Amino acid sequence: MRKDIFSESERLANIAKYLRRTFELWGYKEIFLPTIEEFNRELRKGTKFSYNNEFYIIKPDLTSQILVNLKAPKKLKLYYISEVLDGGVKGEWQAGVEYIGGDITKMAVEVLLTVITSLEALGIEDFYIDVGSLGMWKNAIKGIEEFETEVFKALTSRNFEIIEKLPINKKKKEELWRLFNFRGKSCEYEKLNKIIEIIDDERIFIDFGTIRPLPYYSDIIFEVYSSKLGKPLGGGGEYIFKGTSAFGFAFDLSALSKLAGGKLEKSRKKIGGDLQKAYRLARRLVKLGVPVEVEE
Repeated sequence: MRKDIFSESERLANIAKYLRRTFELWGYKEIFLPTIEEFNRELRKGTKFSYNNEFYIIKPDLTSQILVNLKAPKKLKLYYISEVLDGGVKGEWQAGVEYIGGDITKMAVEVLLTVITSLEALGIEDFYIDVGSLGMWKNAIKGIEEFETEVFKALTSRNFEIIEKLPINKKKKEELWRLFNFRGKSCEYEKLNKIIEIIDDERIFIDFGTIRPLPYYSDIIFEVYSSKLGKPLGGGGEYIFKGTSAFGFAFDLSALSKLAGGKLEKSRKKIGGDLQKAYRLARRLVKLGVPVEVEE
């Protein structure tokens, strides 16, 4: 059965309004990207098609699309709200931010706080954030680099048995097992410790079992979860663009819509009576930022 597109749109628009407000309070500027891009191997996801003997991609991954269009690295704080396709015709609505060209600790802290305050603005308090490190895993597999694909497959699927079956010594397997299962507030990686310490929120944890499949991430990665939903609310991480550090994330809007509830809209001032007087009052209230509804 086809979804009620109007009800779905109303829910997403209501969530997007609160996210836009929070993103802009943190200093991010909205970017509007084209629906269709010429084919580029750097673009991720999206749906490919041909037109006039040329190849194009519809609605690719937004981070990769921003980077393809950014000709030279510079300091930018951007946000977007858009649909993303993944090879088919049904998409996923996302809202996210990209912070490019800053100090990595500052960017990581600010982006993670943007995540936290965005969820709080939506009335979502029951969530937690797991932060991991690709760098720690790259270091852990030194000496067994030929099994990198299998190790990261095990991480992505949360299945340590894949590593257990590898022809590597017991000591290395025990080291990988400890990393695979580590979850806490501090670790041996000072870069992560500093980020967690500055944010100072009981809902954020270091979890080295956390991994994200997109290939552009360089080290710090994270995912956002809620005990009320069986899928991530979103995630993101650190990446390098032409030698410049950057940090970003994206929310899954359909996941947020299941948790945000239906009473985000501020109560509206209802105005009745003579239409000319009613609309004169409504105009004044709107200029003051008061939501209004002129009754028939």
